[in-house]
This record gives sequence, C-alpha cells and structure tokens, in this order.
Amino acid sequence: MFEKLNPEHYSIEKFIKFVSKKVKPTEIVLDTGAGSCPYKKYFAHANYESTDFKPTINKLQKVEHTFYCSLDNIPKKDNSYDVIINTQVLEHVEYPQKVLNELFRILKPGGKLFLTAPQGWAIHEAPNNFFNFTKYGLKSLFEHAGFNIVFIKPRGGIFWYLADRLREFFPHILKQYLFEEEYNKQRKFKPKFLSIFLAPLYLLSYPFTRYIIPWAFFYLDKLDKKRDFTLGYACYCIKPREGK
Repeated sequence: MFEKLNPEHYSIEKFIKFVSKKVKPTEIVLDTGAGSCPYKKYFAHANYESTDFKPTINKLQKVEHTFYCSLDNIPKKDNSYDVIINTQVLEHVEYPQKVLNELFRILKPGGKLFLTAPQGWAIHEAPNNFFNFTKYGLKSLFEHAGFNIVFIKPRGGIFWYLADRLREFFPHILKQYLFEEEYNKQRKFKPKFLSIFLAPLYLLSYPFTRYIIPWAFFYLDKLDKKRDFTLGYACYCIKPREGK
C-alpha cells in the first residue's frame, strides 16, 4: 500500500521490475547515472555494471561504481553492452542528444535502452537541472540517435501528478521560510511569524496531503485517458541490427 502513496517512485520501480524480466542472465547491463544503485538488486541474475559522474558524490552514498565518466564521453568500445538503464538522468545533462548518441554507440546491435525522464518536476540538484521532456521531444532525441522506439509511456496521469505535487506543497513552502536564510533576507517580515501560521496548517493537512488524497488519487488516475499531465515517461528503445 505505502509504495502507492508516492507515485513518482512507484512508477519508476514498476518500470524497472518490467525491465528486469527483459534481461537475460548472460547479458551485460550498464546502469548509467546510477547514483546509489537503487535498482541493482533487480539485476542480480545478470552481469550488472554501473557508472556515474563524480566519485566524491558516491563516496558519501557508500557506493563504488564500475567506472566513472561523463555520459557524453563513455570510455567503452562500440557495441559493449546488451542493456542500458538510464533513470531520471537525462534532465541533468546539458546536451541530451550527445548522451543518447553515446548510449547508442556502446549498445550492441539489438541492444536495449530503458530510460525514464520527467515531464513535470521541480528544479533539483541545481544548477545541473537543464530540461523536462515531452513524449515528442523524447521521440525526436531517440530517432536522431538511431534507435527504434518500442514505446514511450506516460508514468501516470493528472491524478498521480496532483498527488505528487500535494506531497511536496507544504514542505516546499516551509523550507523556504524556515531554512533558507538568503531567501529570507529579501523579506520584510520575519519567517518565524509566517511559520506560526504555516506549521499548524501543515500538521493539520499532513494526513490528507501525504496519505488520504494520494491513496485515493492513485486509483482515480484510471479516469485520465489522455495523460497529458504526467510525471514523466518510461521508454523502451532498441538499437537496430545491421540492415534493419
């Protein structure tokens, strides 16, 4: 039940479980921009490798990657991997087309790319947060790289989108006035005064914004058939074999 209260995490985890079933035991998997490697457990049956940009970040996460690199310049030979995973990374690269071209290069012919990217999300990991993506933008990027697209599926509709926004609403506001001193210096009133009003409101609304409404919206999301308001997309692409 509790995983359904966070549609962002739920939708990505569900996709990764699907991906793990597509990976054969003999295949070599590269998790690109892997961070703390939260999905490594799903690929214990395969040859799993991971890479990320800065070793200093991953030392704090107590993760040692197979190698480190920028994703627009991966130090691997052409046709090295059977499967590439890229979850919530593309928005953090300044030149996404270069990255997809590089992922295409190191995939074997017939190799599979599984990627998720956001359409609606707040700025995070600033200043390295450059883009959000529509399905049309992703389609263009994949096709220009040379991929055949199996699917680009929305990760939920407007109800999942709203549930995720509600989860973040009060923490987003309170953080600005209680913890961000530079931001508060621009205000003529003291943040503690505002917190007297906001904090009790947050506590009163907490069961609704964090549990009751997200739980209800998880199931109501079936009503949204169009899904133009979505958290993002789950994508499955294949590198064509020669002559195909």
